[in-house]
Amino acid sequence: MKAAYDLHNKLRTFIVANRFDMGADCIRHRGFRRVGESDIQSSRCPRWVSVDAGSDLVNSTGANVTIFARRPGPLDDARKEIKAAASMAEQEISAVVVDLANASEVARAFKTQPRIADILYCVAGGNHAENGFLVDIKASDLDNCMKNNYHASAYAAQTMLKIWTEDDKAGLISSPEPRLRQIIFINSAGAFLGLPGSIAYTRTCFIVGYQLETKALTAMRKAAKCAVRCLADTLRMEVLRYSCRTSTYTIHCAFPADFISPGFVLEQQTKTQLTKRMQGLATKSSIAELESRFPSSEQIASLIIEAVERGDFIICPGSMASSMLFTNMIGPSPKRGLGIVDSLSGILVGWLVWPVLRRKWEAMCRKDGEESRWGLT
Repeated sequence: MKAAYDLHNKLRTFIVANRFDMGADCIRHRGFRRVGESDIQSSRCPRWVSVDAGSDLVNSTGANVTIFARRPGPLDDARKEIKAAASMAEQEISAVVVDLANASEVARAFKTQPRIADILYCVAGGNHAENGFLVDIKASDLDNCMKNNYHASAYAAQTMLKIWTEDDKAGLISSPEPRLRQIIFINSAGAFLGLPGSIAYTRTCFIVGYQLETKALTAMRKAAKCAVRCLADTLRMEVLRYSCRTSTYTIHCAFPADFISPGFVLEQQTKTQLTKRMQGLATKSSIAELESRFPSSEQIASLIIEAVERGDFIICPGSMASSMLFTNMIGPSPKRGLGIVDSLSGILVGWLVWPVLRRKWEAMCRKDGEESRWGLT
């Protein structure tokens, strides 16, 4: 029994799920692949993760991996590249076509897998098609952005939790120590602030102060990335009900800032000029210019994986800005480490940084409105 348990630990199962909303040409751009959740059974990498990063993960962990996506072509290409990086002959790399924004499809796909996953990475998301001011985008854009970002994560997490808890009740697998079951949500630093022109993607109101018993319902009414954070905060406490002698449940949530990926490149084509100026981006930036300013998806993926292995709940990989923004939006989330740095940083950001930045952005919005009315933009 001990030998079988050791082998299972060595071949932990992961699932990577992604909607692959972009075309195959975009997904192959500069060697990047979009993945959603990992096996575990959903995703073990950020929203847009390079094949190299996914391959490194497979190679270093010796995991069985199942990737989920909506587009068969790019999905199979990703499976082949991940398979090529497998370090052990026993590893299984599988691919399943499924729309993660369809609850019944997700449930059917997850429940028909030959083995129960250990880890779920919820990575599907993006907003390149929903950029714009609220009066300019369609109502369907709001709905699609919520489906791609929130529903794709919520349905995968719900289904996986049901599978895990039912497995615990059945008690079919015994082990000398509790099985570690993890769900990782790959969110965005956009959950911490509101940027005009990205209203469908970022937040519509502050997270601080909502009641615990109404979090799930409140999350449904917030913008996509705010909703994902609410979901993670709620589940972090809910899964404490399920941890038992056979299983330990943990939740993690990553908030990467901008990094180089096909999605980021596409966003530059649909962002408003005001949004770009507020982000400090040139109206027209080449890929080389962007690469000189922002980290790669490989770097972000590695930092997230390391943080998950440390057991961190809040993960702000490779970005001081994301980390500082979190300290002013802590709400019900546990502070990192002893909490001293987060507490002091929160005071600094709240009293000094945000007042200055807010006034600067307000002036930029007024100027942009005037230029728009006079036809100068």
